[in-house]
Amino acid sequence: MSDKPRIKVLIVDDHQVVREGLRRILELDKQIQVVGEAKSGDEAINKTATLSPDVVIMDLKMPGMDGIAATQEIKNKKPDVNVLILTLYAEDFVKQAMEAGASGYILKDSDTEQITKAIHQVNDGLCPIAPSLTRDLVTRFVKLSRDESTAILNKRQIEILKLIAEGVSGNEIGTRLFVSTSTVKREIRNIFNQLGVNGRAQAVSEAMKRRLL
Repeated sequence: MSDKPRIKVLIVDDHQVVREGLRRILELDKQIQVVGEAKSGDEAINKTATLSPDVVIMDLKMPGMDGIAATQEIKNKKPDVNVLILTLYAEDFVKQAMEAGASGYILKDSDTEQITKAIHQVNDGLCPIAPSLTRDLVTRFVKLSRDESTAILNKRQIEILKLIAEGVSGNEIGTRLFVSTSTVKREIRNIFNQLGVNGRAQAVSEAMKRRLL
C-alpha cells in the first residue's frame, strides 16, 4: 500500500446532481479524498481557504462569480492549490481559464478514468487538456514556428512546450522526441526561464498570453 498522501479535492458546481455524481466517481479512487463541495465561485473561495484542498474541480458557468473569476481569486490567495476546470464548454474558455491560473481543462463528457487521471496529473504538476481540444492547440503551435514571436524558443523547445500543453510527462516527452530524460528536464528549465515562469501550467498560460497558443 502506498504511503503517498491522499489528494484532497474540493468539488465546485452549481448543480447538486453533478456534485454528487463526481463525489461517487472520485471516492472509488483510494488515493483521492473529497473534502468538500461548493455551489458557487464565492463559496469555492471560502471553502478553499478553510479546507486547503490540493485540487479544486471547477465548473465555469455558475450564478454570481463564475469559474474563471473564482480560479483567479483562489490562485491569488492560495497559489499552491491546483484548479482543474471541468466544463461543458470546449475551446471557448481555455485561454481565459489558463490565464486565470487553471492547471488543466477537461470536459464533462470525459469518462471516469479521464477525470481521475486529470486530478492525479494536476496534483503531479502536469497540465491535462481535453483530448478533443489538443488537436486545435497543436495546430496553433505549428503556426507558431512561422511567427516571429517564437524567436525566444528554439524548435525543440516549441515541440516540448506543445507536448506539455497536451499533459505529457517528462519521460513520455523524451520517448516521443528520442532524447534523454535529462535533456527534456534541461529544455523544460530553459523554457521556464525564457518565459519567466515556475511550472508547466504557468508555461502554458504564459504562452497563451503571448499568443503562442
